[in-house]
Amino acid sequence: MKYLSVLIFVLVLLSCGKSTTEPYSDSDAMAAVQRCYEQGQTLFDDDEADSAMAVLLIAADNVDYCPDRQLRMNYHGLMADIYEQKNLFELQERSLWKKLDAAKSLGNLFQMADTHFALGVSSYTQDKQTEAKQHLRQAYELAAPDSAEFRARCMLMLGQVFLQTEENDSVKLVLEKAQRDWPEITHDELYHLTEVYMLSNGGEKLLAVEKIREYLQTDTDYSRVELFRLLMEIHEGNQQTAQALQDAQQLIALTDSLSEQEASQSTAKIHQLRHEEKMKLAAAEQQTLKAAARSRLYLMLALLTFVVAAATVAILLYRRRTIAARQAEIEALRLAETAHSNEAEVMAQNEELQRRYYEHLYAILLPILNAKRTSSGHIDLNEKSWRLIEENTELVLPDFVRKLRRNHPSLTDEDIRFCCLVAMRVPNPVIANIYAIASSSVAMRKQRMKKKLDESLENMTLENYLNKYSI
Repeated sequence: MKYLSVLIFVLVLLSCGKSTTEPYSDSDAMAAVQRCYEQGQTLFDDDEADSAMAVLLIAADNVDYCPDRQLRMNYHGLMADIYEQKNLFELQERSLWKKLDAAKSLGNLFQMADTHFALGVSSYTQDKQTEAKQHLRQAYELAAPDSAEFRARCMLMLGQVFLQTEENDSVKLVLEKAQRDWPEITHDELYHLTEVYMLSNGGEKLLAVEKIREYLQTDTDYSRVELFRLLMEIHEGNQQTAQALQDAQQLIALTDSLSEQEASQSTAKIHQLRHEEKMKLAAAEQQTLKAAARSRLYLMLALLTFVVAAATVAILLYRRRTIAARQAEIEALRLAETAHSNEAEVMAQNEELQRRYYEHLYAILLPILNAKRTSSGHIDLNEKSWRLIEENTELVLPDFVRKLRRNHPSLTDEDIRFCCLVAMRVPNPVIANIYAIASSSVAMRKQRMKKKLDESLENMTLENYLNKYSI
């Protein structure tokens, strides 16, 4: 019994010793990045973009220290794909630049060309047409001579940029070049839309109408919406009222059909997201209970260890009772710090759940926002789409619109709709696209809306103010 007591005392002293931490080596960083990249790729392939992003961000601080340039390139490429899927184009562009740097250091021309193409598309999406042209031309020049399809798609995307900048002759040249590089590109729906807009803008209305009628027989519904819209504009311009009316009727029937499909999909998505949120909350609550149970167990073990250590010290070293009491106090402080750390982790998890919740809300609006676009590429929302946005806002944020109207009766319908977009966390570039204004103007509009709602909202964002109507 005496030797057992001595052994327990020695173990207690060793457990209270200071631990040393090895510096983080390059090999450790590479292993961490490799592990997170593989898990993130698997989750992304399984359509778990949020989970994939969360896993990849764990290794974000170690990527720059990873000596494997191929792994760095793959990591940033996967991050760019995730940001693109979530329409976070500014973050996508940052990741693409990092991927491009890694590809240059490897001398990988294929990846350099592919990354320039992605940067061109991202710049075009953000209305940065000059940068889009530069990236797409670089992608074409870096592409291998035998990559005919890729080179043709570079030219086709460049044609879209020229349409936005109204360079009709340049559109014709790049379409001819794309066709020479890869003749099958003429079967692509984007090629069809680019061609008919080029013909219409160039004054060849009859040929544009002939092409539109040909492509209406083969293209998908989303492409046919754009074709019908252009056909109606041509007939209106030629004062062919009867044909324009017929086109409008067909366009309305087609868009109504698409809207019904999207509304059905959005409703199903809402139910799915609500179920997922309930499951996540239940899992988080279960984890909290387990953490509390573990804390109680650790406390009991700590108390038991303290009792054994105190008894051993009392038998063997009575004079050192003061030192043992001090050690017990330090252990209690450590346990308190551990409990505080667990509480901070739970709070961080709650913040992460809230962030994902608003990302899911924005994902609900994406089918509505992308349903229609003007000839200039801006989002075109009709009265029915606005009503659908308000209904979805009310569905996921119950009584949001009613409370806002009750507390601020001076708000117009347009003000209410703008507040719905802000409450659903729609990014500024998308809002700017809806109202056909610059992204900087969206921030100014938010400031004006804050003053209209409450003059005292100086130190609070419009999003945070609207949160109280979402509860």
